[in-house]
Amino acid sequence: MSLPPPWEGDAAGSGQARQPPPYRPDGPPSPYGEPGAAGPPPSPPYRPSAAPSPGPSDPSGASGSGPGARRPARWWERAAARAIDGLAVGVPVTLVALLISLVWAGAQWLGESSDAVGRNASIVYGIAFFALFVAYETVCVQRWRRTLGKHLLKLEVAPVSAAGCPGPIPVAAMAARAALFNLAGLASASPGWAVLLWMLLLVPCVLLPLWDRPYRQGLHDKLGGTVVVHTG
Repeated sequence: MSLPPPWEGDAAGSGQARQPPPYRPDGPPSPYGEPGAAGPPPSPPYRPSAAPSPGPSDPSGASGSGPGARRPARWWERAAARAIDGLAVGVPVTLVALLISLVWAGAQWLGESSDAVGRNASIVYGIAFFALFVAYETVCVQRWRRTLGKHLLKLEVAPVSAAGCPGPIPVAAMAARAALFNLAGLASASPGWAVLLWMLLLVPCVLLPLWDRPYRQGLHDKLGGTVVVHTG
């Protein structure tokens, strides 16, 4: 003769139905607590862990943790990529900036002296040169995470918050990064001012990655919150 479940019938002769336990007597306890318990249930054991935070670099200069992390680019790799961009992109950018300044000068020729037109055309040339280079870097990094030079050297721009792994970079951060590095282009029509600006930016932007650790960042990288990594 089969017996009814232990929770059916009277509880100690009180005439009230006994309530079922929150889990089977022969099974493991529920990870979500008893029904009707106050407060939120504990998290299930399969909750994914948080993404790893950037850790210190090793003695060789490689840093980053977690799957997909890549080592920061070496200084000579970054310098070679910049040189390639300067040769491959600098010539057409210079020609386009010169064309813009000449068109502007032609439109302003009537009613102004030739000296004023020439001086203003030089200013327009510098602004156009600067804007074109900033737009080139911003668009390339936004779409492909690399410029032509970085593509040939197998380099990529990544957010430093991701510890060398791919991740989103705000457009404003990329534009600010490119603007700071190419600031000397604003004075490209004036050799004296251009040299002065390059001297001011040489150490913080060009040479700082030589000794900066753990991510080998220049000042423009720190401004944009980025790190240049090797993808090969």
